[in-house]
Amino acid sequence: MQLKMIKKTKDHFPSMQRFIRMLLMIWPIVASANDVDFPMQVPWPNFAGFGVGAYPDYIGSDNTKVGAAPLARIGLGGNRFIRLVVNEVRINVIDHPNWRFGLEGLLRLSRKDVDDDVVKKIHSVDNTIDLGLFAGYNWIDPQEFRIQAGIDIWGLADVTGTHEGWTAGMSLYGMYPLARMFSISGGVASTYGSGNYMDTYFGITRKDSIASGLPVFSPDGSVRDVRGWTMLMLHLSRQWHLGAGLMYSRLVGDAADSPIVTKRGSANQWVFGGGLMYAW
Repeated sequence: MQLKMIKKTKDHFPSMQRFIRMLLMIWPIVASANDVDFPMQVPWPNFAGFGVGAYPDYIGSDNTKVGAAPLARIGLGGNRFIRLVVNEVRINVIDHPNWRFGLEGLLRLSRKDVDDDVVKKIHSVDNTIDLGLFAGYNWIDPQEFRIQAGIDIWGLADVTGTHEGWTAGMSLYGMYPLARMFSISGGVASTYGSGNYMDTYFGITRKDSIASGLPVFSPDGSVRDVRGWTMLMLHLSRQWHLGAGLMYSRLVGDAADSPIVTKRGSANQWVFGGGLMYAW
């Protein structure tokens, strides 16, 4: 099977770009119910698809679950767009081929129905909605659209009163074509959590300690994790694309020192899976 490619145009595999970025975001978000964004530049054509992956039961867990989630993007004219990826929505308001800036919303999933019988005894965490902003710059080779590199930053704050904190992060990423039908991408990222955020997701109160037997733990605001990922894409046609990827995240600082991680889970967090997308 061969794909027809036109050199020196900016529409080389436009749908492939979207699918890579969506999958790179979908698995980590499901895995940790937290912002672990992999925000590569998304071209304007529309798309729809889904991903299936294996991910930790909760952030810091060493138990694995399997899940699936949808993804979609609608162009708003020029380079503006609205994008839904599982529990995250982004609206890019800048009409520029490289720069982007806009609004972001994230539904953080609750920590209630977990597999670990001890973690079940500490305070549960309700669903929460975090709102904020994102910005970034994406460089694209003018002669090969699949050669890219960029940087992205974001900040989110709780607006529902669940953790009453905020997070901020940054990622660096790149993409390169291995062959006519294959492309590889990858990157690194990190997220910082405020004291309230860290206390909600990693802290152990005195009441929690009595109920679970875990020691009392009060984390401070700090870097939550550092992570890296890679993705291999198979381009079946200009419309249909398959992907398979792997992400490794290492909890650090107070997140890694939390008893739910040291005694009941692991600082090493793995996410892997695959997906399918149709673009038009």
